[in-house]
Amino acid sequence: MNIDFLEALEEMARERGIDREAAYVAMERGIAAAYALEFGSTPEHVSIDRNSGDVKVDGERLIWEDLSRIATRRAEEVFRQEILKHRREILYDMYSERVGEILNGSVHRFEGRSVWINLGEAEAFMPERERIPGERYVPGRRLRAYLYEVERTQGDPRLFVSRAHPQFVAKLLELEVPEVEQGLLEVVEVARIPGVRSKVLVRGLDPRIDPVGTCVGAGGSRIRSVSRELSGEKVDIIRWSEELRDIIRGCLAPASVRAVEVDEEARAATVTVPANEVSLAIGRDGQSVELAAKLTGYSIQIRTPSGDEVQAP
Repeated sequence: MNIDFLEALEEMARERGIDREAAYVAMERGIAAAYALEFGSTPEHVSIDRNSGDVKVDGERLIWEDLSRIATRRAEEVFRQEILKHRREILYDMYSERVGEILNGSVHRFEGRSVWINLGEAEAFMPERERIPGERYVPGRRLRAYLYEVERTQGDPRLFVSRAHPQFVAKLLELEVPEVEQGLLEVVEVARIPGVRSKVLVRGLDPRIDPVGTCVGAGGSRIRSVSRELSGEKVDIIRWSEELRDIIRGCLAPASVRAVEVDEEARAATVTVPANEVSLAIGRDGQSVELAAKLTGYSIQIRTPSGDEVQAP
């Protein structure tokens, strides 16, 4: 052991993003394993002097050259294992703290129709169900995805990401609307049919701003940016209200809602609209009603002023 070795050890730690002390501890464990292999007994304490590089085993100075080649290889093997284990712990801790955030990466490889995304220091897995339907992924394509789970494994931690998750829309909107971070408004809830349409419920926390207009942006610039990232998915912004009826009206706009009857116990609502606006209220393939139900947590039935109930497709 000498100064050159210490410099090499610390350089390796920097390159792998591992702190200096962790590298020393890993090498001390490697030397302990080598000593046990060479001399047949496991030492109680191994220490490397952080200034000189001297090694002491149970208080006695160890000469590195006294170890056989086999023992030396054992030290290197244990050292690599410890470094790898430490790196995996770092990755797990780092990404566990980032659950609920958007990650940037590039398409790396495929597992069936599931996608592996290269994040640089790690890979993330996007299951087929978390893809935006109809969206094409090609190797090298840069994209963003929502981190929703980190799983500890025997190897590297497994990172699960999504582009179909409702919160992906919420986080994209937050990136485009600085007023969210400033605490002037908040995204309350998101209902989504991935690749088709989302409805986002927003609440203003400052009476001086219009939450809907702020999210849409001048000339629709902000909401267009979100839609573009979602491969053209339509995003409707709905104003939050303490009154459920107002939220339902917002969800079914631009249909003219004449009345909303709410059964809180059954968590159901019956909405009356003009007969000639039924299809407008229901939306293409029942999208508006479906998303309104998801957003409010209430089942929604559409009917005409004459009392005729209409079934959504």
